[in-house]
Amino acid sequence: MMDIEVFNKVLFFWFIFYITPGPVWLAVMVTTAKKSSRQIIGFFLSVFLAVNLIVQAPQAFISVVFIDTVMRLFGEIGFIFYFLGGAYIFYLAIKALKAHQAESTLQLSFGNLMLIMLLSPKIWILFPSGALIANQLGLGLMANASIYALTMFIISSVFFFFYVMVGKVGQKILKDNFAYLVFLLLSGFAIFLLFEGVQAIL
Repeated sequence: MMDIEVFNKVLFFWFIFYITPGPVWLAVMVTTAKKSSRQIIGFFLSVFLAVNLIVQAPQAFISVVFIDTVMRLFGEIGFIFYFLGGAYIFYLAIKALKAHQAESTLQLSFGNLMLIMLLSPKIWILFPSGALIANQLGLGLMANASIYALTMFIISSVFFFFYVMVGKVGQKILKDNFAYLVFLLLSGFAIFLLFEGVQAIL
């Protein structure tokens, strides 16, 4: 029988994880800021949902099943994710700025989003932390991993629309300055990751 108290802790973990603004949500906000509702639904189904299902759901599942391996490997080669992730996020920051200057919308493709998720140190560091909680559900390893991945998939999908609304409001309030804010925030994330990568080596 599933431990409901532990299940609530898993839900709370995902809530905290996804309510924290990060490169994925900033990229989603700037990509959808000027899109119509129909275009946003299309982007959600064809890009965000697909990448979530192919990349993040397996990441969550693997974190539970191979928690010790993931934590050990990231401890050994984590600095690579910091450098690659930082460089790629800075590249996206420049793309967001260029899209604004060209008065067009940043096109966040399937490949772009997949790379952000795969190279995100935040995911590889924090997913195993939540997996420690999920392993206490009391349903067996595979069932625990499945529930952990499923709750991640559902909550992240809900937060997609939350951040779309945040982006729409931000676009209306800041207007021409919105892209500059996203550029600064993404650049800040990139610099932070590069700094952490250096720290991991020293």
